[in-house]
Amino acid sequence: MAHQQSPALLPVQQTVTVSNFSRSPTRCFQDGTVAVTKRGKTIGYLLSPALLERGLALLAETEDPAALKEKMGLSDAWLQNVSSKPYP
Repeated sequence: MAHQQSPALLPVQQTVTVSNFSRSPTRCFQDGTVAVTKRGKTIGYLLSPALLERGLALLAETEDPAALKEKMGLSDAWLQNVSSKPYP
């Protein structure tokens, strides 16, 4: 029975196997999203810093930023930065 890959949740600019990633991880980082696969199945994503920061900011708009900081182990600087931005 073959594994079927479910549709990607993120727009992926590049796909790399875990073997290629482990051989040369720095070559895999770019400004977009990279899917890391093993035997044809996505096992993780590499996100650009801008995309990760934007995602965390959007999440902070729907959840309590202080609780989010605790759950995700984010820094006090992140909390201060998010808390100082005006919400729409």
